[in-house]
Amino acid sequence: MEKYNCSIPQFTEVVIIGGGPAGAATALTLGAKGFPSLVLEAASVANTKIGEILTPNMTPLLRKMGLEKLINTCAHLPCYGNRFVWGNSQPVDKLFITQTNSNGWHLNRTDFEQKLSQLVIDQGSKWLWNCKFIEAYYNNTEWEVWLKYQGKKQLIKASFLVDATGRTAKFARYIGIKRKYYDRLAGLACYFSLEEIGHIPHFTNIEAVSNGWWYAALLSDNRLVTVFMTDADLFDKSMQQIEGYWQKLQETQIIKALFPRYSLPTSYESITVKPAQTSCLMSPVGEGWLAVGDAAFAYDPISSYGIGSALGSGYYAGNAIADYLRGCKEAQLAYRMVTERAFFQYLHMLRYQYLQEERWLESPFWKRRHQIDFALTHFG
Repeated sequence: MEKYNCSIPQFTEVVIIGGGPAGAATALTLGAKGFPSLVLEAASVANTKIGEILTPNMTPLLRKMGLEKLINTCAHLPCYGNRFVWGNSQPVDKLFITQTNSNGWHLNRTDFEQKLSQLVIDQGSKWLWNCKFIEAYYNNTEWEVWLKYQGKKQLIKASFLVDATGRTAKFARYIGIKRKYYDRLAGLACYFSLEEIGHIPHFTNIEAVSNGWWYAALLSDNRLVTVFMTDADLFDKSMQQIEGYWQKLQETQIIKALFPRYSLPTSYESITVKPAQTSCLMSPVGEGWLAVGDAAFAYDPISSYGIGSALGSGYYAGNAIADYLRGCKEAQLAYRMVTERAFFQYLHMLRYQYLQEERWLESPFWKRRHQIDFALTHFG
């Protein structure tokens, strides 16, 4: 990955802090508008991340951004629908074939993000791996951004900053923007390597259980990813070890059926805990900056908004920033209105989704979701 690194210019129009899908989409949109940017990515390479599903309704945006070629490769598996156990014990299939775009994708996130970064570079923007944001100061006309790169603290000046640092919203938090949390959802994730996969349909699998719900999907490298979602304060600590995790997985119906002979594979990765709360910045924009993707609005994985929302957010942000730099200061307000309206609609959808499950109303996890209105309630 060293070939992607570059020298730091003294000035660039836009600095994007974070090189995930939202940051890359912002850079690509800006580049298409004639505004090359500088992307600062803290990781040294594109890492494996949870969140592999790209739903069919994202196809028009991918086409518009010229990204269709990134997913039509053997690195990614087509996804033909959702199989779920939710609201009753009977599995239900929802096929994508009835939609205009007949399939989605289970992405190899590492491959997808590596190729996104290369597209940004090929378009003329700069990309720094292993580059960490330290601090920034605004003097009413431009930003002074301090970062750590190649072991040194270095300075770059920019007209505009983008926070694409995910749920941590590192830049927004640095300048004092508070974050609003609506729940305590988190996921326990484990990747299993399988020898037999012929029996596994290319579906996204969702199954509600008494204290949360499970997600599972087959990936192109014969790995099966499983995630157990519940509130962080409700975790069964035994599930952080494979024996406890596997025991709980055996209490499911459609998730355990994905494993050949229902037996624990010999090859699997360590179980990791990932935050998955619904949350948002109290303000996703400010003078000379805005936030994109999960940094601005983070979604419950049950919505399947994750990576698609990140790409869409980056696209709208890139257009808004280009207009802002051309003198249309109202562009930021328009970006804020569009993204906040979409988030508010999502909150109502989220409440409706959870209300469909009524089998365990005395369980703390489900009781919370029946008692609160996500559009009104939040946790500090």
